[in-house]
Parts: sequence; C-alpha cells; structure tokens
Amino acid sequence: MPLPPAEWITSTPTPWFSTSELLEYLDITEDELDLSADLFVEGIHFKFENAKDKTSRRLWRLDLVDELLCLPIPPLEKEAMLKAVNNHIICSK
Repeated sequence: MPLPPAEWITSTPTPWFSTSELLEYLDITEDELDLSADLFVEGIHFKFENAKDKTSRRLWRLDLVDELLCLPIPPLEKEAMLKAVNNHIICSK
C-alpha cells in the first residue's frame, strides 16, 4: 500500500537500491556486475531484502558500489543521481 501524500516528505529516503536501479545508474549489464562480484561485501555494498533468505533479491548501496568500481560517469549525470539519492530534487511548475 503506497504512503499517503502527507508522509511523502517526512519519509526518509533509503540508501539501498535494487539491482536494476544499480545497473541503470552504472550503465552496465548484469554480466559486467557479476565480473566484479568478488569485490562486494555483504552488509557494506549489498544486503538481502530478507536477511534470513539468501535467495531474496539484493539491495545495493549505489554510492559505495560506484566508488568501488570507479566507473566514469558524466559529472552532470552523477550530480543528478546524487540529488535523487539524497532526495534533493525540487520540482517546479
């Protein structure tokens, strides 16, 4: 059930992102991500959505994975994503 509008602003953004969001941000494929699998540490770079079920989907710390992989991302694109991650996007009419 979605949050009511009154709670949209007060809800704290999560630093964890889905695999598809991570791949889109980094502009890489899942195969390319898998090649770097040995670099990632559970609890730091990723966690399981259900901690007791290692087959549940992984959630990623986009900022830490980006820092670890040091992929070249255009500065404006990176700035826009950081604003989105930190919930600093302002919509104007």
